[in-house]
Amino acid sequence: MQVSDRADLLGELCTSLVRRLRFLERSELSCCGIPMSQAMVLQSLKSGGLRMSAIAEALGVTQSTATRLVGPLVNQGRVKRIPAPDDGRSVLIVLTDKGRRSATELESLSRRWSENVMERIPAGQQESVIEAIQTVLHAVSACCGGVCPTHVPKETES
Repeated sequence: MQVSDRADLLGELCTSLVRRLRFLERSELSCCGIPMSQAMVLQSLKSGGLRMSAIAEALGVTQSTATRLVGPLVNQGRVKRIPAPDDGRSVLIVLTDKGRRSATELESLSRRWSENVMERIPAGQQESVIEAIQTVLHAVSACCGGVCPTHVPKETES
């Protein structure tokens, strides 16, 4: 198989995987009425309070998107805003007791989902699958830095 054919196959497989994960996000993985994007906020806060900018960075989104994700969690009583101890003008987003319980439940659900997937991969291939996913993730991160170029510039003649 030529490089271009393998690249096409990789693209098709990644597209299929992303579609399937998006479907799961909307159905099976949603828990407690919490969309996956908000669940990721709860998970990011398990180790302690964060400023909105740190939540945005942890999730790989803009600060305005992070703010939109946090708002419903505040309204549901899962997180609260508290003054930052080092800067009275800044706030930290922290889990409430309800939020901590939700985060723990979501973590358990995620672990069960991962275990179910691993059970469907032959035991002799599980480590290779994990290594392959890590390799692809690293390659995508190194290639694009979050944003893929629309084209690869041709070398200019001197």
